[in-house]
Amino acid sequence: MKRAGVSYFGVRILRHVRRDLADIAARGYTAVLHTFSENDLAYYRGTMADIVAASHELGLEVQMCPWGLGRTFGGEAESRWVTFQPEACQVLDDGRRVATGCLNNPAYRAFCKEWANAALEAGTDYVFWDEPHWTVPEHVGVEAERWACRCDVCRERFGGPMPTELTDEVLAFRERSTVEFLREMCEHVAGRGGRNTICLLPATEGTQGLADWNEVAAIPGLATLATDPYWKHWDEAAGPFVRRFARLLRETADRHGVGAQLWVPSFGLGAQDIPELEAAVAAAREEGVDDLWTWGYEACRHMTSLATPDAALVWDAVSAALAASHTSGASGVARLVMCPHAS
Repeated sequence: MKRAGVSYFGVRILRHVRRDLADIAARGYTAVLHTFSENDLAYYRGTMADIVAASHELGLEVQMCPWGLGRTFGGEAESRWVTFQPEACQVLDDGRRVATGCLNNPAYRAFCKEWANAALEAGTDYVFWDEPHWTVPEHVGVEAERWACRCDVCRERFGGPMPTELTDEVLAFRERSTVEFLREMCEHVAGRGGRNTICLLPATEGTQGLADWNEVAAIPGLATLATDPYWKHWDEAAGPFVRRFARLLRETADRHGVGAQLWVPSFGLGAQDIPELEAAVAAAREEGVDDLWTWGYEACRHMTSLATPDAALVWDAVSAALAASHTSGASGVARLVMCPHAS
């Protein structure tokens, strides 16, 4: 599937969202991902439905992601659920409980299904399960060597005495638990007529990697397998790193008859990074991935922690690379050329 998409977040005033969506469509993008945080779930459900409808009016396909939900998914959003349900949160190897929902806990799984129901009610075309992961120590202010989860639920599911070290057996259990969690979520969404995308971190080893992507690609109800090889986060050169994971993604997706989607960053990049960005897009296409997205709109220049002084240049560059658009003038306003909606 040929598709160019971009994430959008940070604005909930519909008239301003409409203006930005028109810009996205004019640049040649055919799809948009709207973040759907716990704050949105609590206070903006009707607004989010209006935003999805406005996207569809412009011919944009829509994905919605659980932005920062329970601190187990990607995103710069905080979780209030973890303050309401501390007993369902993860437990570190040293016995401390931390503010991250446990993927094995039935209460947390029920909350994720509640979130998915709301996303479907808002009209999303795809539920985008973004970077599902166990506790990242730096995200909860603990020592880097700590790991989770050793809560009562996990220890019971482990099926025997659970080591306090991150052994191969514990790593395998965590991977198996992640896949089982995703299987339950995908089956829930598919059972309600929705479509699922799962975005895996670009890692097959280490504390957050999944060794066998086939286990995820084979999940019933999965429509699209995605990954986001943001090379600077991994201290890698863009071209080879993106090519490696684009190839793994394409081969795995083809093997299981699902779509392949790859994300490149536009946040955090300066003008000097544009050649690497273009090399990353070229590598993905050369490996046969045509469903390409970027995080995020205007290279996230509205968000202090993600922006750079060159965000406007990077946004023009990534839009040209992904959506084959043309911009006019230093303002970066797109020439109004509407592209047909991808299907």
